[in-house]
Amino acid sequence: MLSSGSEPSGLVLHWLENSRSHRILWLLEEIEVPYTLKVYKRNRKTFLADPALKRVHPLGKSPVLTDGDKVIAESALIIEYLISKYGGSSGLVPKTTEDEEMVKYYLHYTEASLHPDMLLLFITNSVRHAPMPFFIRPFARKIADSMDSAFAAPDATKQLDYLESNLEQNGTGYFVGHGLTGADIILIFPLQLARSRAGLTKQAYPHLWKWLEDMQSRDAYVRADKKAAEHGSVGIKL
Repeated sequence: MLSSGSEPSGLVLHWLENSRSHRILWLLEEIEVPYTLKVYKRNRKTFLADPALKRVHPLGKSPVLTDGDKVIAESALIIEYLISKYGGSSGLVPKTTEDEEMVKYYLHYTEASLHPDMLLLFITNSVRHAPMPFFIRPFARKIADSMDSAFAAPDATKQLDYLESNLEQNGTGYFVGHGLTGADIILIFPLQLARSRAGLTKQAYPHLWKWLEDMQSRDAYVRADKKAAEHGSVGIKL
């Protein structure tokens, strides 16, 4: 969503702790554009987002980026917007038309296909550990186990096999071209989920494992983590 706001305030990232918004903070550090970070905390009991986010965007979700009088929602659109408008000197702009098309593919693929599969495993795992009456717990766990074995786990494995193959075939340590692009930015969150929930191990997926380690050790990613910590929050804690 790209809409008009009423209070121009420069470039502001409305960032929710432990969420997909952390990759946008990483991107802002990569392109080294001046911005303001506005932090929102989760409810400690429900884990829901701060209701104050609804004053920025009606859905009350993060990330949301405001740039002057523009309000930009949805991770893929924010990534495209930032790289197109501010990333010219950062090296993140695709070098060829083919690379540009592949980046767009990964932006759509990640949000529409990959992330839902990773999120389902996260949800079924949460069901197993959710507080509930003891007599309900065995039934809840049985349902979660059935969902995992029937389609959640096989679908996640299919996704990881696909991405491992793509990364190996590209052969550069990045998903598109020879350097960091929006494809790497968008993919990091679901692959972080996969490492904690979907069997992404160093032994099973060596190229994806190394890619994750390389991305999280980049200076810009380390700065993003540090900036989150300065605000008393965590970027990704799985």
